[in-house]
Amino acid sequence: MAGGIQVGTEAGGIESKQLDGDVKLVSEAIAKRITKDLHYEQGHKNMLAEGFSEETRDRNALPELAKLGITSGCMPDGGMWFTGNREDSTRKLVAVFEAKHQQDGGNAIERWATNYLLCRRINSDVVYVTFMTGEGAKKGGVLHTYGTDMSIVNGENCRFHFSPNGFSRETIFEVMKSALNLPFNFNDIKRYLPAVPLTAEENQAILEKKTISLKLEDQFEKLLKEIDSPLAKVWALLNKSDIIEAKEVAVDFLSEGLNADSIAKEMQDLYQV
Repeated sequence: MAGGIQVGTEAGGIESKQLDGDVKLVSEAIAKRITKDLHYEQGHKNMLAEGFSEETRDRNALPELAKLGITSGCMPDGGMWFTGNREDSTRKLVAVFEAKHQQDGGNAIERWATNYLLCRRINSDVVYVTFMTGEGAKKGGVLHTYGTDMSIVNGENCRFHFSPNGFSRETIFEVMKSALNLPFNFNDIKRYLPAVPLTAEENQAILEKKTISLKLEDQFEKLLKEIDSPLAKVWALLNKSDIIEAKEVAVDFLSEGLNADSIAKEMQDLYQV
């Protein structure tokens, strides 16, 4: 199993914060695919406020940390993976997955050390994996520098993956597969993953395409209404069963810059009218 500093695959043009959330989604998808051997926990929540019942506190606290009296929260993005459920008092913490997004500055790494130390308290041999994205993940950036230093200090089970532009879900899965020794592939969990949200640029492109399409359809309808239009004459001869397809073909011709006479001739040849 590889350890230490590793470089992730960049996924240009995708929002890094969205991909940080994908670390959680991929972990949860893996948990739905696994039926034995490994058990997924979201983490250890601080539920000390009087408004919470004892049952709620127990449900949200890890027994391994609760029995030590630890009230500090430990909620890694990709959760914590154990060899058994809470009924197994001998279970071991196998792996933990974090995601940190930061520009070249800020405080995104402040809680990393706390989470790491709490997980090491449960099992000193835990594989602790952190995905780092944003400007700070570039070589020489604050995340990259911090991760490099922590990897040297803590050894091969403290693993960092850097990609300023983020990670694809498949890349995230491959990292987790290695850390957890999973016997299945990315395609086996895809059905458990929600669709990837479109970026602002992708949504804008779809909107522009729809706008152009509506304008072309409007232009086509106007051509059909022109007096003595050759296109209207050809259109009148078409079979009703061909109308829907013929309209799509005619609009495509319009998008290519053909005029009404040229479109009429093309339609006449295509539909033999």
